[in-house]
Amino acid sequence: MQRNDKHNTMKLLIADDHELYRDALVMLIKQHFTDYSCRQVSSYDALIQLVESESDWSAFLVDLHMPGLDFEQGIKHIKQRYPDVPLIVITSSDNPDDTQRALAVGALGYILKSMKNNEIVQALELILNHGISIHPAMPTVSAPNSEFNLTPRQQEVLVMMSNGSSNKRIALDLGLSESTVKIHVRAILNSLGVTNRTEAVIKAKQHFNGKSPSN
Repeated sequence: MQRNDKHNTMKLLIADDHELYRDALVMLIKQHFTDYSCRQVSSYDALIQLVESESDWSAFLVDLHMPGLDFEQGIKHIKQRYPDVPLIVITSSDNPDDTQRALAVGALGYILKSMKNNEIVQALELILNHGISIHPAMPTVSAPNSEFNLTPRQQEVLVMMSNGSSNKRIALDLGLSESTVKIHVRAILNSLGVTNRTEAVIKAKQHFNGKSPSN
């Protein structure tokens, strides 16, 4: 999970109007996810401005209730611009309607502020490393069903990997950032139980009787 290759650093945007919690979350992420750099904002207006002015985001962690837009409007705006970048809600709300509304407009999952540090790290690992949706109120995590328990986007990436496409080529063809493709590739490797792209392609083709997964 940890590596020090600065060229592979991925950008994480944390939006929360509580400075102490935001700083603590940044410190926790830096300790456990050294391949992520963190940017911080404290309102939906600042969040939208930064999302519009910069690119190559790898994930968003967004507090539900901040100054500015209604959270549904804010999340919709981000997901319209970056539909394939994971957005995780961070909230102290115990209102299930809030979290369900956030999930309905595109949030991949949510993290409760009352969770312990190790629980937050585990939840982030599932989302950032595996692309799995996490709902703390549920005893298990959920992910779309497929041949290898991959999301539809991960299946697309696997097909392109099987056809010999590089991360850069996949990013261009699918309209994603290269860092987002890296997240999908990492999730694919974990789901297939392999350590590199070659092993992933071989295992996928063996499963499909020597054919590309697209056939």
